[in-house]
Amino acid sequence: MERYSRDDIFDIISEISRIDRSEITPEVLIREELGIDSLQAMAIVARLEKRFSIRLDESKLFEVATVGDFVRLLQEKLG
Repeated sequence: MERYSRDDIFDIISEISRIDRSEITPEVLIREELGIDSLQAMAIVARLEKRFSIRLDESKLFEVATVGDFVRLLQEKLG
C-alpha cells in the first residue's frame, strides 16, 4: 500500500471539485459548503482508490460529512 498525506487527499478533492485548494480544510462540510455532488464524490473515491490501491467500503461513505471525516476513513483503511 502506498503512503499518503492529507495534502494528497485535499489535492484530489480540489482537482475533481474545481474548488480552490485553500478552501479545503478538515472542518469544511463536503456537500453543504463545498457543494460536491454524488458524481463528484464517486470520482473522488475512484481516484483515491486508484492512487492508493485500496477499496473503500461504500456504506461507510454515507457517514462522511466533513473533509476530516473522509480523511479519517482513509486513515483507517491505509493504517
